[in-house]
Amino acid sequence: MVPWGIYVHIPFCPYKCAYCDFDSGVHPQEMVAAYVAALREEIARAGADPLSVDTIYFGGGTPSLLDPDVLEGLLQTVRRTFAVCPEVEITLEANPGTITAEKARAFRALGVNRVSLGAQTFETGELRVLGRRHTVEQIGESVALLRAAGMENLNLDLIIGIPGQTLASWERTMDRAFSLRPTHLSVYMLEVHEGTPLATQLAHGRMVEPDETLTVEMYYRFLERAEEEGYEQYEISNFCRPGFASRHNLKYWSDEPYLGFGCSAHSYDFRERRWNLATPQAYIAAMRERGEAVAGRIAMTERRRIEEALMLGLRRRSGVNLSAFRERYGVEVLDLYGDQLAPLDEAGLIEISGEWLRLTRRGVVLANEVFAVFV
Repeated sequence: MVPWGIYVHIPFCPYKCAYCDFDSGVHPQEMVAAYVAALREEIARAGADPLSVDTIYFGGGTPSLLDPDVLEGLLQTVRRTFAVCPEVEITLEANPGTITAEKARAFRALGVNRVSLGAQTFETGELRVLGRRHTVEQIGESVALLRAAGMENLNLDLIIGIPGQTLASWERTMDRAFSLRPTHLSVYMLEVHEGTPLATQLAHGRMVEPDETLTVEMYYRFLERAEEEGYEQYEISNFCRPGFASRHNLKYWSDEPYLGFGCSAHSYDFRERRWNLATPQAYIAAMRERGEAVAGRIAMTERRRIEEALMLGLRRRSGVNLSAFRERYGVEVLDLYGDQLAPLDEAGLIEISGEWLRLTRRGVVLANEVFAVFV
């Protein structure tokens, strides 16, 4: 049986970013305590059939705001409920400025061995546009504190397509990011969601709309720079030094099972996808009233599982191995989708080489057009 992944959602933040549409933010301490209690109950209730677990991911929000003793309690509950592998990967998302030397040492002592740091940009003006309150200097300081505590596996999140961002400012951000030599880098194109402060500012003309052509140019420049610096692109947005791919995130793209705990968390067990209520308040109330907080479910029919496995598999730069896919799902991809894939091949968005189907360099940028074939 393949080991499972565990995702634990921590929705608390020291402030609300201008581009964020997640249900996260500043909450009173009483709610934090009630939420953590509900989390521990939800985790404990999932242990009727003990599962082997080899990745645990604390996402948010800003999980690094948690006191180490709170994180310890959550990890104890996970370890009592599941068969946690000795070589487990435990990831903690963090914001620069929320890490102290004491916290870094305490998190490492609890078994956290991977930290994902929300740097976003190394330009002060762009941090202001995003509503980020950390400084450029705090990014490097946080990296130094984590490394001093023995945390070597570090990811930096970066954003392209920020209003006002230029190719020159992106080059400076890349210079600073690569100079820190993280083991992993994630690069995301900024999504502007309706109802966020950033969307309002753009709608009223107080900021310049991101230039799509420039954003693509920034992405291509990052591909080149990452290769020059010795990083492997293993997924559309993710790059690592050899051996440091995110084991947890690979589960999402490899049709492997995971359990999500907390508000908005998603789970997948081959039979269905399900997700929890979105807000901390609703989540806490549901756990108190009915002992679970599921908001919706989608049954995984054979066809749906094939479609999703192809879409998610194509996010990996290695692509989809057609013979392995045939063995696992009992279908010939080219027989099933050959007519739809042919024009994408002619347009240079995909390539079929031997037993591999993968996105081309151009197809990576236009991936949604390829994925639409499988919906």
